[in-house]
Amino acid sequence: MSKMAELAYDIEQLYIEGLHPTKIARELGCPLTVVYDWLEEQSLDTEEVADTEVGNAVFARMVEDLSPFETVNS
Repeated sequence: MSKMAELAYDIEQLYIEGLHPTKIARELGCPLTVVYDWLEEQSLDTEEVADTEVGNAVFARMVEDLSPFETVNS
């Protein structure tokens, strides 16, 4: 099985388990756009974050908000 086929299989399994696309991308270490592209290819419901640019912006903000360097005591 090729690397892309393995990645597609892993995305599918994690999606079936109910993981959100951002968590799938984080767990597999792949770009979020790869996960959304796979979801679109499968014609699955991606209305939650339909625009990948918006999804990437939201993900970037989440990562910034969870920064260990920005604490209440900083």
